[in-house]
This record gives sequence, C-alpha cells and structure tokens, in this order.
Amino acid sequence: MDLELEPVDRAPTYEVVISRLKNEILSGRLRAGDRLPGERALSEQLGVSRASVREAVRALQAFEIVQARPGNSPTSGLTMTARPRIALSNLFRLHVGLASYSVEEVMAVRVGLETQAMLTLAEKTDLDLAGLHALLDRMSDPEITPETAQDLDAEFHLSLASQTNNHLIADMMQALRDAIAAPMLASFKAQPDWPSFCATIVEEHRSILRALEARDGRLAAQLTRDHVEGFYPAVTDSQEPDSTR
Repeated sequence: MDLELEPVDRAPTYEVVISRLKNEILSGRLRAGDRLPGERALSEQLGVSRASVREAVRALQAFEIVQARPGNSPTSGLTMTARPRIALSNLFRLHVGLASYSVEEVMAVRVGLETQAMLTLAEKTDLDLAGLHALLDRMSDPEITPETAQDLDAEFHLSLASQTNNHLIADMMQALRDAIAAPMLASFKAQPDWPSFCATIVEEHRSILRALEARDGRLAAQLTRDHVEGFYPAVTDSQEPDSTR
C-alpha cells in the first residue's frame, strides 16, 4: 500500500520555549515581578540551546512580557513584567501601517471605548476635571502649533480614560491614539484655517467637560461620539496620496 504522508510540521525551537513560558503564565505559576532563571539555567531545564532561549526572550521583550536588567543585583536578570500599553501601541501601529486595520476601524473602536468611558465617568463622585480645564486653556493659545495641539488633545482624552479606573480602557485608548497619531497630525497640518479648526476642537472638549460636570453621562457620550466622528473626514482625507504630510 502506498501512503502519501505530509511532512510533520516542527515549530522553531524558540517558539516552543515561548509556548512553555506562556503555559506557565496562563497557569498562574509565573506572574508579573517574578524572576526567570538565567539563560543557561533555562536552556538546561528546557533541553534547548541557549540561542533558542535568547531568541525567545527577545520576542517576549518585544511584547513587554519579559524585561532584562543587566548586573548582579536582586533586580537584575530576566523579570516578568506587565506593561501591555506599550506592546498594544506597537502592535496597533504596525497593523495600521500594514493596513490590517483601517483608520476608520480604529476610529470606530475609539468611539465605542470613549462613549462607554463617559457613562462611567458621569457616575463617579471623585471626578477631577480642573486639570483638563487648564489644559484646554493652553490649547486655546492662538499661536499653538498642530504638534502641540495634538499632544494636548491626546492628553485630554487619555486623562479622561484613566479616570475610569479601568486599565483596559485606558491602555486601549492609548494604543488606538498611538496607532493613528501620524494621520491625525497630518490632518491637523492640512487644515486651511488652522486657528478656527483648533478653536472648534477646544469648544467641543469644553462641552464634554460641562456635560460631565452636570453628571449627564448620555449627553457626554453623545458629544464625544459627535466630536470623534466629526473628525473622521479630516483624518481619512489625510490618508490620500496627494494630502499634505
């Protein structure tokens, strides 16, 4: 009898190392702050080469799961970390750049997150908006540049997200903002009447703050939706080949 068998797929050894460490994380045996054995010890325990361990560690470092600290102190060596915001930002930026996710899709997800954040914030009794009013005063400077305005705009939205005390909302918001930072800045720079455009953004922000101060979550959510969706055309237009960059 003639058999036609496909070759057995064999994952690269470093992927096997990552899989083993992933299982340890998912089982709860590895947590943020835990130290991993050194490169030599890991290679001996797993029965793989030190080169494979090194490659696996580099991959985990790229995802901000493992941090390598040089030296011989108690905090040196390989440590499990938990900084998903950086990893999410890097991942989203790459996939938006590769067109895996369109700007429209990113903006739509942002709308969902921010409107939910507004409903949550309106119910908080310890909401602190004083700093955001001061931020908008800075953004109202008639001499403000698009670069500075974009930084303050991001700070406004991310500050509100952080006050939800929902780390996932805050981290996702940061990642989504970072993913479309370039087209957003391009859209700011492409405005024919920049002072008027910036003044409109500031006033929309102030309206959102007033709604939150009145504890009107539905209004704050709707104003946020209108604010973000109203910005869609400017961002998508900046993606055109002939747009200002």
